[in-house]
Amino acid sequence: MSNKPRFATRLKEAIGAANPNYSSPDLKTLEARFSSLKGQLGNLVAALSDHYESMVRMNKTRAQVAKAIGDISAESPIYVYAGAPAGTDESDETTVSYASVHNVLASRHEMYTERYLKFVVQYAAEWEKVVVTKITASLKKAEKLRVDLDHYQSKLDNMQHSSRNAVDRGKAVDPNQQERIRRNADKLQNARNEYESFVSALCVLLEEVTGSCWKDLQPLLTKIIQFEHTINADEARFLQNINHALDALEDVARNHGLDVNVAEGPGMSKCRAFDEPAAGGREESNGEFPTSMMSVDDDA
Repeated sequence: MSNKPRFATRLKEAIGAANPNYSSPDLKTLEARFSSLKGQLGNLVAALSDHYESMVRMNKTRAQVAKAIGDISAESPIYVYAGAPAGTDESDETTVSYASVHNVLASRHEMYTERYLKFVVQYAAEWEKVVVTKITASLKKAEKLRVDLDHYQSKLDNMQHSSRNAVDRGKAVDPNQQERIRRNADKLQNARNEYESFVSALCVLLEEVTGSCWKDLQPLLTKIIQFEHTINADEARFLQNINHALDALEDVARNHGLDVNVAEGPGMSKCRAFDEPAAGGREESNGEFPTSMMSVDDDA
């Protein structure tokens, strides 16, 4: 059968010349809820993807910083604690450098970020794909069934109206017309049954997908928490080794007559003062770092 009558039905509804005879209020409500969830899933996938990319960038810059520190400290008294790779002649088994620790972390983080991509980002992307693809296609099918149902209802109404007008004018009932009315009444009933059955099942699915979306979020959130706990514990375990390098750097500074709390090194200070007049009355920094760069003053 041609789709022309269905197009006419859609066109009349679009311009307000006709209202749908059949429209499920439950489906409309659930469709609105799905539209909201669809946007939220898109935001989730985008956020997780951005977070993955930021971890990749951070891991790359971590290795770059370690290399740059190693290059500058080469052939200096602090090289063994700053840039020496693990297991080199400059370092014994108990000594670790800033660069060696961060190179190990960079390697481990690369493995972790790939797991994050596989088990977190791809899970969310698959969740969005499966739900949006299936529900969108099903809503389109429900709309097609509704249009078919309205079409058969409208066609039957017109045929019955025409038949009643003929009887009112005293004309005999056309047997062929009566047969057409009967066939279209059967088509209408079949269309109604198919529409109601499909929409009923779709509403149940939409209620599960939207009302219980937390059940799909739960395994994702579990993976995220497990990931963050593992990577933070792993990083803390390796970074503890840097404390030995920190103590050693303070010893080197004292052995070379340097103030361990000075804000900047002597090369910077001498460059500032070189060929400059005395800074009479100029306010200067006291040149000291806080005891811990990461400490928080409880009295602040």
